[in-house]
Amino acid sequence: MMITFETEINNKKVKLYTNARLQNAATALLRTFNQLSQQTNIFSPNFALNYGWARYYLSKRQDKNFVYYVVQTADYKNDPFKLRTDDCTDPLIVQNMQVDTNMKANVEQPEPTLYSDTLLVLKEAINAPDVYMNRSEKTKNGDSGWYFGLLNDENEGKHEPDELMTVPTYELMKFRGEALRVLQMPVGTLAVFHDNLMTALVDKDDNPLEFTTADDRRRAIAQRAAAEAAQQSGGESDSPTAADETAGE
Repeated sequence: MMITFETEINNKKVKLYTNARLQNAATALLRTFNQLSQQTNIFSPNFALNYGWARYYLSKRQDKNFVYYVVQTADYKNDPFKLRTDDCTDPLIVQNMQVDTNMKANVEQPEPTLYSDTLLVLKEAINAPDVYMNRSEKTKNGDSGWYFGLLNDENEGKHEPDELMTVPTYELMKFRGEALRVLQMPVGTLAVFHDNLMTALVDKDDNPLEFTTADDRRRAIAQRAAAEAAQQSGGESDSPTAADETAGE
């Protein structure tokens, strides 16, 4: 079921659609559009917003005599370089994942990474259960600096070029979605994954960093559901946090 978030910017109605409860992320994105509208024409057909990991656009629509705009994003599950979609669920989930990871690890200056930025991948690691992500300095524009490799790799640093490939970071959705949550972590960060769960996170000095686990997120979601049920029966509830909204990974 699609959820609609609406706001008014410069006397124009703007709608954002998701199929998940992503109120915090959607509200933050719409707030950014509103702030930018004071500086530039966000309703221009040529306008595009790089926000966090994703890219967004405003698409003009008309229902009879009523004109409004819909927030679109690149279609990351198919071809984000050519296709767009009205469903902003995927990038908003990634946004919450990254915000949650940065906040929990107490990162003061996240290092931006776009869906189109590339990472180096060891082909053997794509379907391996135990892998790691390590970030080095960027070598060129459009390079994220991330490497996706095999944990306890006996041939570390000795792989032939044909054993490696360079892919845009959005490709992680296809083989290790959980890895998307660390993409804004600074140079030197190392993250370890077992299947699609992060099991360790350390900084450039090998100091362990805190991160929310799948169990943490399940508990947060259960608490939110209980609070909402209490509110519906006449009780009170707290507003959801970023960690509440990272379900659906």
